[in-house]
Amino acid sequence: MLSSVRFALSVLLVLLLSMSPAYAYIDPNAGGLLFQLLAPLFAAVLGGWLFLRRWISDLARRLWRRVLGRPEE
Repeated sequence: MLSSVRFALSVLLVLLLSMSPAYAYIDPNAGGLLFQLLAPLFAAVLGGWLFLRRWISDLARRLWRRVLGRPEE
């Protein structure tokens, strides 16, 4: 059993350490594109949260009181 584990580990090590060419290219401005996509999305989510946070927290508080069986104030 030890020899089969040793063989599996050696095969895994050879596969991980073998060099192969990566036929890939990432555009230098790919980070800028990602930022242009994610920044407005993040701003919209944050703006929505700031706009609706009181309503969301009141709703969560009422639901939690209902779960606990306490009367609403």
